[in-house]
Amino acid sequence: ISLLILEKVWTKLKMGHKFQVIIFICCLCLIDHTTGMRGGNGKDSKQGAGRCQGWEINLRNNLTDPGNISDYINDFYENISDLSPGCVRTFSLNVTHSNLVELMNLLNTKYDNLNPGTRKQIYKWVEGTYAKTPESRMKTMGHIQNERKSKNQDEKPEKGNGKGKNSFITLDVLNILGRFIVQAPTSTLKSISKGNDNTVCQLFKSSSDLLDKLFDLTPVQARIFLNGLDNCTDVDTTNETVIVELGQLACFYPTKQLKSLRMNAIKALQDKLHNCTRNIKKIYQALLEVTGVNILSAENLKDLGDAAIGLKISQLSNITKEVVVGAVEVLKDVRGWSKGQAKVFVKKYMEAENVTANKLKKLGYLSFGFGAKTFSKFKGQELLTAFTDEEVLESVNFMLPVQKKSIMKGILESVEIDSALELLPDTLVPQIPVKKLLKAGNLSNLNFLSKNRPWNKGQSVAAIDRVKNQLNDVKNISKLKAVVKGIPCSLINTLKSDVVKALANNPLVSSNQIRCFSIKFFKDKTSNPNYFNNLTSEDINEFLISYMIFQPDINELKLIPQALCPHMVELISQANLTMLPRSSPRRKELLDYATNCLNLTASAMTEDDGNSLGSLVCAFSPDDINNLNNTVFLAIVDQLRECGRFDETKKTALRQKILSAYPPLSEWTVDELTELRSLLAVLTYEDFKSIPNNEDIQTALLEILSAHKSTRNFVPPDFDNSPNVSALYQKVFSTLNSTSQSRRKHATDCPKRPTAEEIETLGEANSLWTVEQLSCISVEDFINSLDTLTEVEGFNIAQLKALKSKALEAFGMNISNDQLASLKKITLGFDESEVTQYFTAPDIDTIGAISDYQEWASTEYSKQAKTIMKNFLGQRSDSQLSSTDLVGMGYFLCTRSSDEIKNINATAYSTAAKEIGETMCPNIETLTALKNKAVEAFSSVDTWTGTQLQEIGVVAAGLSKEEVPKLMTSAVSFLTPGAVSKIPPNVFSAMTVEQLRNLGPQNYGAVTDAQKAALSQEKLQALKENAGFERAIDNAGAISWNPVMILTLLVLSLTATLH
Repeated sequence: ISLLILEKVWTKLKMGHKFQVIIFICCLCLIDHTTGMRGGNGKDSKQGAGRCQGWEINLRNNLTDPGNISDYINDFYENISDLSPGCVRTFSLNVTHSNLVELMNLLNTKYDNLNPGTRKQIYKWVEGTYAKTPESRMKTMGHIQNERKSKNQDEKPEKGNGKGKNSFITLDVLNILGRFIVQAPTSTLKSISKGNDNTVCQLFKSSSDLLDKLFDLTPVQARIFLNGLDNCTDVDTTNETVIVELGQLACFYPTKQLKSLRMNAIKALQDKLHNCTRNIKKIYQALLEVTGVNILSAENLKDLGDAAIGLKISQLSNITKEVVVGAVEVLKDVRGWSKGQAKVFVKKYMEAENVTANKLKKLGYLSFGFGAKTFSKFKGQELLTAFTDEEVLESVNFMLPVQKKSIMKGILESVEIDSALELLPDTLVPQIPVKKLLKAGNLSNLNFLSKNRPWNKGQSVAAIDRVKNQLNDVKNISKLKAVVKGIPCSLINTLKSDVVKALANNPLVSSNQIRCFSIKFFKDKTSNPNYFNNLTSEDINEFLISYMIFQPDINELKLIPQALCPHMVELISQANLTMLPRSSPRRKELLDYATNCLNLTASAMTEDDGNSLGSLVCAFSPDDINNLNNTVFLAIVDQLRECGRFDETKKTALRQKILSAYPPLSEWTVDELTELRSLLAVLTYEDFKSIPNNEDIQTALLEILSAHKSTRNFVPPDFDNSPNVSALYQKVFSTLNSTSQSRRKHATDCPKRPTAEEIETLGEANSLWTVEQLSCISVEDFINSLDTLTEVEGFNIAQLKALKSKALEAFGMNISNDQLASLKKITLGFDESEVTQYFTAPDIDTIGAISDYQEWASTEYSKQAKTIMKNFLGQRSDSQLSSTDLVGMGYFLCTRSSDEIKNINATAYSTAAKEIGETMCPNIETLTALKNKAVEAFSSVDTWTGTQLQEIGVVAAGLSKEEVPKLMTSAVSFLTPGAVSKIPPNVFSAMTVEQLRNLGPQNYGAVTDAQKAALSQEKLQALKENAGFERAIDNAGAISWNPVMILTLLVLSLTATLH
């Protein structure tokens, strides 16, 4: 067709009709620009394909069936866990009561496996079915949003208007909702807790076991339920018979109320607390304060049972070793010990008993209190046997890397790798060095690899290399679990299409593998040049949601017929776009494609429109956010909450929209906080000052912050989605101080003395204490709260020095290695002379406890670090360091000179390589020396596969510009992001075009601006392909052109020639 058109154009040109040709070219350009884009103005053009997929459609359609669907929904028993929030949003509100009950029974059995967003939508759906009649005047989430709408229209409702009146939740509805009741707003929960015969009272007096199943209750919700029970005329929550029926509410029992309990009631409460899954140490601490602690015998200690975790370190220190030995049979089964508590118990036990590996089972959960030095003395086979015990095994989760390495070293030195693999618990599997794993015969057994074991990525690459010839088969590839992480793109490109599809459905595949799947899928399809122009709905049904993250490229999407673009938007909106770097233009391109396809603008968008965009809302610009109707914004808060971190301009727009759409900050309750959660990070501290200071607000904020876990591991900046929650910490700190200030009565030199209780409550917010306040902590409170203080990341050097001084006051001038180890980051507060004085002979456990801080590798701490290392080595040379030593050294290893690193034993290095590779040494000379040691241990660079690159981690940044091009193209995606970020720009620029093209999305996110600036234009373009930038060159090296662009350029060339 193109050739025929060109022939006609050429004829026109020869006839002198240049003006007509120019008009024709313009039309062609317009046709190309609008293909597959903005639809008509009719309603149908804005409707997507529906939020339900496959079996979900059948479920939704059958809900309104007048007959009973119990047999029908049983067919969905295995699938129901995958029910999507978007599908639930489309459920009919006219469902029959019997069908509602049947489905809710099924959903309650699968509650723990459901997506959190799905749980919320299920609650809203049930709420909607009971509140759909206008005359019901029931208070629902919709009513809350209506109040917000009226506020937006300057019809400000009376504060609290309508709250708690005529709730739709009767006892029957509560039992239908089951565990989904925790998705209700607190205002609704309060409404069913008022009055002396409220719904909570009725539930408690019924035969329902719902209270036993509310495992995800929040502290605020539990408090509301307990208040509801207190309102009942004939329910006394201090009574023993009532306490035994509290279910999960017992896990939140008010500590202020404990003083009112008799001994029988206390015993009943202790029995109930045994079933709690949340941290209840504070309740145990309060219980022990009420009952008094006088442990004179083993029987006294055993009688405490689980409550023993409430013992303070200062109390444990006063217990005799004989009492500990006599009570250990009970203590070993107790969960929840802190590191400090476990170390005290184990130390006293070792003073009385000669401990062997066989005796580990006697210590159960307390086993993590042993140091690496002790583990190194145990026999390997006995260690392996001990760690088959459930309690001993679970203790591994609380061990330091140096402890795990000591255990693994002991096992593998005396047990054959195949035997070890059969018995080794899953928790220790990632600790197996790859060099040792490669000797395992089991690795070639596909059935062995089908076990769901937590292989790390390097181990996975090694395993896949053994079985790769068996993988071009759907049945075989479907057997693989975590080990799929090791399948390289070069292997994916050789697999059959049905095998690739089966592999792509594995939830454990990486973002780079998804990119490879999608490229392969569409490359196979587009062998037909008109594939996208002639696309059918049947073709789209073959597309996986995950493919949409990287493919098709935006120009190919525009070729898809207009009638089918809503189906494409439906897929795109469900894709996890956080797999794209935040800087990727594809995020915004996909949003533009969707809004053009559905004929949407931000200002005219409806709630359904907003919901239909799914994760695409994360790509909204500040102007888009500003132009959203407040009602629409409220409807997409759940979607925005999943976006993670926003740039400053977007944060400003979101803040303004929150202040506009929600009630005044001074009227905020727990509902606003729990609805916004991570979005609270866009508010300023000045905003938080206006939010009320009360116990519920503080509790809700602490619960939100508990889900925010910082990591010391390297996160590529372009993938760092963790919000800045510093303002939330400031609010928690100020709230706690405002509520406790009136109770303080201290000398004028310490007007604000932090207590152990406050320190444990604040967590990371302890970094907001002043140096003077930290200096005022009492010695006893310092010792009892040390486990919390040492986990605070935000302390500055002045604060650490203040805590160091407090430690010397607490432990004295003869501070022991164990006490130094317990200080962790506080040891950074020791100056050079103090290090010389107190770190006279640090052992491996001291080093292993304090070495995880990058500051030791900085110039500022260089002298202290070198002194500590000198005293740790003593008379030993670097060649005598074991793999356990190398792992324990952490950032101290970064202070060793090139010559000292050269002397390290190659075998010891290879055994510790994985842990060393996670240490982000700042000095390139150190990394170069370690790279040379890696070559000695793993052979030359040109033989390295993904296995070696994963194992050596950041050490790969020490490669020279001559060595980098020698890396296998198929292996470079297994470089770690930490390594990529540390490669000097002049070395990074030595990577080949193909290497850069295959680097992978996560590694792209780690590339620095300086590294990009060092690349040629061709190499930079190849690198950008990893982030979803449009390809300028395809895999064959040929330029990829849009057909209309080619035609237009040809005609322009002809016109220029004629001129």
